[in-house]
Amino acid sequence: MLKLFKCECMKLRRSKFLLIELLGTLIVPLFVYVKAVTNYLSDPTRTISVFSLYDDALMFLMLLFAPIVLTILGAWIISREYTDGTLKNIFVIPVSRTAFLCGKLLFFAMLSLLFMLLSWLEIMVLALLCNCFVPVAQITIPSFLFFFVKMFLGGVFLCATQTPFIYLTIRTKEFVAPLIGVAAVSLINVVLSNSGIAGFYPWSASYLLVMGRLSRQGCPREISLAVIFIMSLLGIAASLCRFQREEVR
Repeated sequence: MLKLFKCECMKLRRSKFLLIELLGTLIVPLFVYVKAVTNYLSDPTRTISVFSLYDDALMFLMLLFAPIVLTILGAWIISREYTDGTLKNIFVIPVSRTAFLCGKLLFFAMLSLLFMLLSWLEIMVLALLCNCFVPVAQITIPSFLFFFVKMFLGGVFLCATQTPFIYLTIRTKEFVAPLIGVAAVSLINVVLSNSGIAGFYPWSASYLLVMGRLSRQGCPREISLAVIFIMSLLGIAASLCRFQREEVR
């Protein structure tokens, strides 16, 4: 398993996807800062705070931007093995299909956490830089550590809710189906984020769990966790079953 994980890291290092992910993590932090500074310049009484910056960033990341980016990364990790024709060479060596796919999933989990933690770091750096020109409230170590935990949990939930798109990639061997699926999911996220059934919808429930807002939606925390866990488990099981039956040509 560890050898497969190292192999994926070597492939990523030789490709441009690592650079794309690094640049992609900057989009949401820059967006929330432009939004906050614009609001401050139009009304100086509206202070910029670390809590509001991270709150906005988590909303945009978990409900809209991160699912799309991570789906692209996950689809690329899986589909390139089909398009490059490397699977038939890999399975010549004594590697089980289960171990191979689990290595892919472990690598994808690392990318999901890396994406969120890089976003957390960039917001912290931008807050410190912005404070040199525009006052930013609540710049304290406890504040940054508080949101470090939230961003880490966000990465865990994002990884868990991406398994259906991994299955779609294995099923179709291309990007189109998972991208259409995540686009629909993201649009529904935006619609349901403030509704009473958001806690029962795995992707919006993840955001509400991280932000501690499930009580406002009237959904027990245990039910939301169970929905996410069951969906993640079904996605992994379906991916493993499908991959076991794949004919490598």
